[in-house]
Amino acid sequence: MLKSTRDFLNFVLDYIIPKRSNFDIVKKLTPEKINNLPKAPKVIGEDWITALFHYKDKRVKAIIWELKYKENTLPLEHIGKLLYEEIISEISDILLFDNDAEFLLIPIPITNQRKIEREYNQSELIAKSIIENDTEHTLLYAPQWFQKIKETPKMHLKLTTELEVNILF
Repeated sequence: MLKSTRDFLNFVLDYIIPKRSNFDIVKKLTPEKINNLPKAPKVIGEDWITALFHYKDKRVKAIIWELKYKENTLPLEHIGKLLYEEIISEISDILLFDNDAEFLLIPIPITNQRKIEREYNQSELIAKSIIENDTEHTLLYAPQWFQKIKETPKMHLKLTTELEVNILF
């Protein structure tokens, strides 16, 4: 009887205050499942752009949404490792010929106002998860080198076509 009462109360509570579906998706992601996320297609004509995962996948969207809006860092330990490996593969040719080469890792800054609102910067969280894997100190983490001083409109309020123009140019 107690179990059925608890189940009923959980059902009612879930109806009144629904669980975050993105949280449920992220919570179930293991390192193996993250490794098997669909890879992003190459950006034609833009060789310098590298994306690990395809944004159209609902799990990738859930990871980004949870990190950006809820400070959910559950998958960051593994994703930081993958990002670090990708960065090292991109700079490996330079390192091969120049052992003294230095590389900066600078998170995208947010304004002080946005930091007060959100209390964290998701790109700093990502950068820190990358640096945790840099045991050879190849990257210099320098969040203080850039500062965003102008408040700009939030990107999620723009139309998809406007976003695509911003990204491409």
